[in-house]
Amino acid sequence: MNVTERRAEALERRLARVRVDEKATAMTTVMSRQDRGEGNGSPPELSPLAEISAIGELLHGDRWTTALALDLVVKPREVRRWKSGVDLPEGRDLVVARRIARRRAMAILHLVGPGD
Repeated sequence: MNVTERRAEALERRLARVRVDEKATAMTTVMSRQDRGEGNGSPPELSPLAEISAIGELLHGDRWTTALALDLVVKPREVRRWKSGVDLPEGRDLVVARRIARRRAMAILHLVGPGD
């Protein structure tokens, strides 16, 4: 097997993992453990791609790619490359996305108050 074939197979494996991760929406990914009473209340363990996708979807809805790219100060094409499995988000991008998500969550909680 030559280098080109190995690269093609590696790309296909990455794309298959992305397709599996994308089948579940962010809300079902994040809330399913809580709804089933599983876990200890800590955040779910997700791959960096699944986590950044869930954050993007929860912050900006179904068409989150460009809006999240603007938040992270990266090109929308870069985020699309992450979604397709061609590239992975850098650690800095995930840290910034988490920070934005926490800030938005705090603002919403401040607005609506604690649970009933």
